[in-house]
Amino acid sequence: MGTSGSYGGSGNADWKQAHDAFDALPGSATSGTGPPAPPDLADGQQQLLDKILNALSTALQKDDADHGSPPATGYPLSALLTSPQSSGSRGRGGAGGIRTPTGRAGAGSRRQVIKGSARGAAALAGAYALRNGDAARLQELGLDLTELRSLRPLAQVSRILQTVLGDAGHPDEAALRKAATRYVKAVLVDPDPPAQQDGLRGLVTEWIYELSLVELGSQKAQGDLTAQQAISKQRLVRSWLERRLKNIDVPDTRRMTVREFSATAAEVTGEALRMLRARRS
Repeated sequence: MGTSGSYGGSGNADWKQAHDAFDALPGSATSGTGPPAPPDLADGQQQLLDKILNALSTALQKDDADHGSPPATGYPLSALLTSPQSSGSRGRGGAGGIRTPTGRAGAGSRRQVIKGSARGAAALAGAYALRNGDAARLQELGLDLTELRSLRPLAQVSRILQTVLGDAGHPDEAALRKAATRYVKAVLVDPDPPAQQDGLRGLVTEWIYELSLVELGSQKAQGDLTAQQAISKQRLVRSWLERRLKNIDVPDTRRMTVREFSATAAEVTGEALRMLRARRS
């Protein structure tokens, strides 16, 4: 069930609507790791899925500390990167210091939907910079090209994620790390990595999905769904979410700084939430 763990869910009215819509979606009896959903869905099932995405995006927008839109001035990188509290060198991955969380740290803190997307995008920008041999972009993150090139690919992934995101102390943070890991690995490990615009679009979609699972996962934890029922429904939601956002506009990111790339991810996430709340013609 993704990243929910023992998390009990927010329990507010908006998330109740999302839970009710998810509960109304029939799950298939298939199992395994095959295609996430059939290629064609009946109109009634599409309407149910649209209702779920509408409820999810509404709840996320209302939960968000920035109300679903990035601040006009954007986020400085210092507000996105997990920074060491001691004198440990950021250039060496920040080793040696206790890290200051910049994401959601506890039950009383506001959910960081838009800012979280920007943070995940900073890690993704680091992966593209490493793949392209761009020392200047890596330096924006406090990372060193020569050192990273001395590591194996999976160690590179770990170093970038730890430097940018730090440890995951809250289910939302675990969801962000999971979403970012998928695309950082795709850039650094896959022989055919996604183009930057596709990678950013994929990260935004994955982040919305994983963050939604934090709440939807609490439904199974409370005993309302079996594991197989939940997995079946989640696969449908994920497939439909990807389909709804596959054509969301992403500008050319190839010459962007890390901060610009992160700002673009925040803006695309805000637009994605608006698209999911809008009626399809």
